[in-house]
Amino acid sequence: MGAVEDCGWENLQLLIGKLEGEHDEQPHTQLAGLLEIDRKLREEGTQPPMFLLGIGDEGNGREIVSYGNPDTAKNVSAYVPGLETSLDEDFAKNDLKRARDTAIDAAFENRGSATASIVWLGYDAPQLTGSDDWGANFDVAQSDDANAGAPAYDRFMHGLSVTNETGDPHLTAIGHSYGSRLVGAAATQPGGIPGVDDIILVGSPGVGVDKAGDLGVGKDHVFVGSAGNDPVTWAPSRKQLVGGAVGGVLLDPVGALAGGYLADPDGAWFGRDPASEGFEARRFAVDDGPLPFSDGTPTPAHSNYFNPERDPESAKNIARIVSGHADKITTEPHR
Repeated sequence: MGAVEDCGWENLQLLIGKLEGEHDEQPHTQLAGLLEIDRKLREEGTQPPMFLLGIGDEGNGREIVSYGNPDTAKNVSAYVPGLETSLDEDFAKNDLKRARDTAIDAAFENRGSATASIVWLGYDAPQLTGSDDWGANFDVAQSDDANAGAPAYDRFMHGLSVTNETGDPHLTAIGHSYGSRLVGAAATQPGGIPGVDDIILVGSPGVGVDKAGDLGVGKDHVFVGSAGNDPVTWAPSRKQLVGGAVGGVLLDPVGALAGGYLADPDGAWFGRDPASEGFEARRFAVDDGPLPFSDGTPTPAHSNYFNPERDPESAKNIARIVSGHADKITTEPHR
């Protein structure tokens, strides 16, 4: 059985038992995710060891999992997933893999020293599934969910810095997609993200500020990965969408998003494009990724940042930052 605190294990079993007695769609979906997590925890010899830090069925579900012990690791990262994420089987397979891949790569970059990589689903990410109203879908891409979840993320990060036994852990906040907006909201709360040293933003539609220096860690400690073929990172500004770009995005996402970018090269849905020169973050090299709809989905390049098979350069760069070796990242020009 993988490493797990007794309270987390007991709570998991209790929640599985509760959801097994319910028959609505959401409990059934959450149960599938919990059973997959239960299966992973039961695997012998999991490396890095898997820790269940938090779990719950409120909202779209809560799940906090760490690969590596965050109390003893010198380098600790906490990744916030984005749009459409909920406690389900897809999360248990794909998002947990991202955290595990980061833990493995970061340990390699740091010559095997202890690293903990966390996936933090401690908020309700915006959901599009089940709606055929495109206007409603754009409505949910607001800052409300990020602002609501930011205090919980700040409390969690503070807890990591307090309970860590090394005395001065290197903490990295990671936001993917809409999760980057939550990280931005957390960083601009009074006092910022407690204890955080570096911030990584990947596949970001903007973070709510126009300058990396506004995130509280200094612009040289804000890192951005933005794939050339990731439509989410080319999202036009709210003004452009209100002006009539919505239909163009739906009918021709590549042309409309690129057109919006050319009209406003520093624009993004949630403020200035983090990959732009004006944002002043450090942009690390990532693969351009596959074109939209090359695999039948609109954003195949949006999910590769952590994947050492699909985008080894991006995965290595994330691991270098997480392990405290940001001086070794490979870079690419700003937009």
